[in-house]
Amino acid sequence: MRRYALSLLLLVGLLATVLVLYQVTFDITTSILHFLLVPVLIVMTLLNGRKNFLILISYVLVMGFLYLILSWYNEASNELQLSYIGQHLLSSVGVFLYWLFLRQLRSVFEENESLQKRVALLEGFSASPQLLSYSEFLDRTDFLIAGANRRQEQNMLLHIQIPYASLNKKTIMQQLTDAGLKVFRAHYDVMSQRNRQEFIIFLQNTDHHGAEIAWQRYEDELRQRFTVLALPFQVEILPVRSSVEETLKQRKVVEQ
Repeated sequence: MRRYALSLLLLVGLLATVLVLYQVTFDITTSILHFLLVPVLIVMTLLNGRKNFLILISYVLVMGFLYLILSWYNEASNELQLSYIGQHLLSSVGVFLYWLFLRQLRSVFEENESLQKRVALLEGFSASPQLLSYSEFLDRTDFLIAGANRRQEQNMLLHIQIPYASLNKKTIMQQLTDAGLKVFRAHYDVMSQRNRQEFIIFLQNTDHHGAEIAWQRYEDELRQRFTVLALPFQVEILPVRSSVEETLKQRKVVEQ
């Protein structure tokens, strides 16, 4: 919250400086701010990086030199020279505040991008504390698959798909979780919620026949929890060879 508040304060200061600078500038006919200030701000906005500090320093030095030349060329009076000094100071402060604002805004965007990556990493996390997050599920199953390949063992995946149009996905997921915790082997078979529609169970050291037996036990438990004749989801039994993600990708390719 402090960063957002500081950004707003910098923006207010910038706008106030621009308003004062506008009044001072248009009271004087010989001003070069019309041609330099706006392009500099546009360039800083487009770059919005570390080069902006060099642009800021260059602007202050170049504007000071140009005002010096302008004073000499126009044989400016003391009053006009003071006006030039005022314009230079105000425009420099305005560009400095704009640089601070862009810098602060950039940090906010970077923080937002970092948070989005964390959300993507935790995608598939279930509200149930007994389930692994999907990223943890993938790490765990990759380890189990590597060991199974060395021992030449088979692994299977129960993939449960809830229809997108279903209105009670959260309740269905909770029932799938509770039934799975009761039926499947703790610390051996691994479960996770991939997203709001997909629930997956990794069965290690078993073949298709063993997975069918496991599903029958799971289905019996689920039918005690659902009062409908047809269970509100679809089930597939998939062999896992290289990774769970690769298995699910191949499944989508076959469907297409």
